[in-house]
Amino acid sequence: MISVFRSRTFNAVPSGSLVAILTLLFASLVGCHNWSEFGEGPANPHRTSADGPRGGLTSSHWLHPFGSSSTTHGAEVGLLTDGLGDRYITSYNSQIHVYDNSGNFQDSATLPSGAGPRAVPYVMDDFINLKAFIFTGSEGGGFHVIEVDKNTAPYTVSVVASITSVGVSESSPKRSQAGDFYLAEQWGDVHQFHYDFTTGVLTQLATYSLGERVAGGIAIYDADGSVAGEEILVATQDGGFHVLDAGLTGIIWSETTGYGSSGVPHDEYYGGVTVAERGAADPIALLPLSGQIDRPVSANTGMLRAINLNTRSIEWEMTPSNTTLGVDQIPGSVSLLHPFWLVMPRVFQVFSGDTEEALYEESVLVSLDPEGTQGCVGCSETFKIEPAFEPVWPEGFSNQPLEPTILNFLRYFATFASTDGYLYGVNLMTGAEGWAYPLTTSGFDTPVTDKANFVYVGDGAAVIHSVAGQTGLGIWTDSLITMSATSSTATIVKMGITHDEELVVGSGVSAYVLK
Repeated sequence: MISVFRSRTFNAVPSGSLVAILTLLFASLVGCHNWSEFGEGPANPHRTSADGPRGGLTSSHWLHPFGSSSTTHGAEVGLLTDGLGDRYITSYNSQIHVYDNSGNFQDSATLPSGAGPRAVPYVMDDFINLKAFIFTGSEGGGFHVIEVDKNTAPYTVSVVASITSVGVSESSPKRSQAGDFYLAEQWGDVHQFHYDFTTGVLTQLATYSLGERVAGGIAIYDADGSVAGEEILVATQDGGFHVLDAGLTGIIWSETTGYGSSGVPHDEYYGGVTVAERGAADPIALLPLSGQIDRPVSANTGMLRAINLNTRSIEWEMTPSNTTLGVDQIPGSVSLLHPFWLVMPRVFQVFSGDTEEALYEESVLVSLDPEGTQGCVGCSETFKIEPAFEPVWPEGFSNQPLEPTILNFLRYFATFASTDGYLYGVNLMTGAEGWAYPLTTSGFDTPVTDKANFVYVGDGAAVIHSVAGQTGLGIWTDSLITMSATSSTATIVKMGITHDEELVVGSGVSAYVLK
């Protein structure tokens, strides 16, 4: 339950009016997204506009297991859904399997490269023609387009285009707003592709060779207003962060604090790059540091680094409270929370020259009832107006004069899992740790955040955790998934959220749908 508290110096506002104001303002910030588009969904599972399961898991649907055709990695299964809730299952096996939204097997497509994708593919909906398209690289190399034709019963799934000259890739492809796809190879070649949906022709437009290893996801973002279009942001295992132009003609700028020569410890950006917008503040690239597999581990391993995309320099670095640098790691990427308010100053009556301290003396606080559920403003939760005995002082408030804008009071947070056995919340404005939630054991993969800022994450024991993202309070845990494998790689839990309030989970060699 969400409770709204009013300080004793605040002039009373009818609760119905307050809820209406909050609903209107929240609706203006949270739009309706195709959850697979532009990094907001399973192609880069940071956060979605869907609701996850609220009251815990009550049932599971097991989908048949898939072996691993990789000789260098343990079994890993990814599972994602499209806008109609149909399920797509990937693994190192060369086949991509498709199920309908009731869990009935439809068809599979076999990639010509002989091995499947380690990363989660990119899915696009074609609702008008009752189709979906999957775009993916693979452990066996190549860039592939798979068509799912839902006009047949069962569906027909087929590889409709491939460019087999592309090398091995471990990161998910991304799609720009112009409609082009970008993929980073494991050994540093970044490719640009265009797929013509009318003719079915896949064209490789450009390639840029970084010469550095890339394992994590790339990002597409307008990081340089002086350059036309968006830029391609790549973080490498060799400690480099690079911003490339959309045409892949060259590097616009790089941040190379993490660089080191061969055989010498240096930073490794294994989990890729996540771009976080922060309202009126500069956007930042979030880079989790992981340990190096084939060389000495950096002393910074386990740290989260933020690079300011306007100043082109490190803005802050965060060491999690339970982490031993150089030992613990952040293997997955960072999951963004939707912007939220902790404090509602004067119901947004902000005047030029006001300071945060003055405004919080007369404020409305939106907070979570620890025994209830956390939801979005304007949903079905019940609001209460209760007196607060003292004003609420949020973390990092300032005595400096403010411009009259509500963006001053939005809170920007993110979350990530560490092998130190904790899930963390981090304040993206300051780099300060907001909370630490204990997992059952090490965390290996990326959490996923739903539209109400519930965070869902699996750990190395295949236990699923639901956590309130604003506070770090545990909501529920569940051990529905039973693992037969014992290696840490096999217990990695990859996760997504459907629009039916389900979790789709890949763990070990199996895929599950959890309600």
